[in-house]
Amino acid sequence: MKKRLLSTVLSMSMIAGMMVGVTAFAEEETEAPAAYAEEALGGKWGVAVPNATNSFYSTCVAGVEDTVAELDPDASVIVTDASFDSQKQLDQVADLVSQGVKALVLIPIDSNAILPAVEEAAEAGIPVLVMDTPCGETDGVVSTVIADNYNLGEIAGRALLEEIGGEGEIVTITTTGSEAVNNRKQALYDLIENEYPDIKITQEEIVQNGTTEEALTIMENILQGGSDVKGVFTTGDVFAIGICSALKANGYEPGEIAVTSIDGTTNAAELIESGYLLATAAQSPHALGENCVKNGLAYLSGEEVEELQALSCTEVNADNVADYVGF
Repeated sequence: MKKRLLSTVLSMSMIAGMMVGVTAFAEEETEAPAAYAEEALGGKWGVAVPNATNSFYSTCVAGVEDTVAELDPDASVIVTDASFDSQKQLDQVADLVSQGVKALVLIPIDSNAILPAVEEAAEAGIPVLVMDTPCGETDGVVSTVIADNYNLGEIAGRALLEEIGGEGEIVTITTTGSEAVNNRKQALYDLIENEYPDIKITQEEIVQNGTTEEALTIMENILQGGSDVKGVFTTGDVFAIGICSALKANGYEPGEIAVTSIDGTTNAAELIESGYLLATAAQSPHALGENCVKNGLAYLSGEEVEELQALSCTEVNADNVADYVGF
């Protein structure tokens, strides 16, 4: 095994090759009623996401836009991008409220920091539909549509721990601040405590700005530290790109250090095919946006909607990646 560190610049060629293309994921749909109330149609939908250029979030937005075009064709959609800035997202939601949107579809950057904006929307009579990342405790949210985040963490965690034989040192490279990420990490902790006591997490690293490049730098620093890491658990495919780039650039063979991730992107599928990523736990961001719109229209039509919907997830690995369509 080579441990000579190469420059970050050299490993960026792998990133450049991965950060292309967005393909629709197979959608999980909820049934729409035969017709929505006339007063529920038209007007403006507001959408507030952490980052509209991220492939996951952009596919969530596409789910909203496609479903509005199909079910509410006279309505418009206003999309805001907070660039992972919680204060900016608060301001953007306040602006959407002032514009009089009829419903707000939201992915919080921080589950608790967003609560004043959620309550402001609710007080203005605007239903708030949350997707992917639940808000903290509030009565202001009409419906939350998520992937089963604990199950996602369990899928990725179990694949990693089984691959390394249930013993040895692993590291985690994750974001922070959201209930979704915390649930994914908790699933890993529970697996170790209940089933894999010989696993030791030696480092828990945080990707503060949510970028591939930051994850790459973190992984290179881990490798430079010389610890006997057998596996890496990360909570997003965007980070897996940087992690695998660091491994490749530093002379590690595919699979020499096992890496598992979460999301199910096309990029992750390509990494699995290369052998550098063991598995990703896949969800459907398009279905998140789709179901939020359906729930919003149902609510505006006077129907009851589910307070929480958890959509199913699946493992993508070398055995099934050839048949998998990511996003």
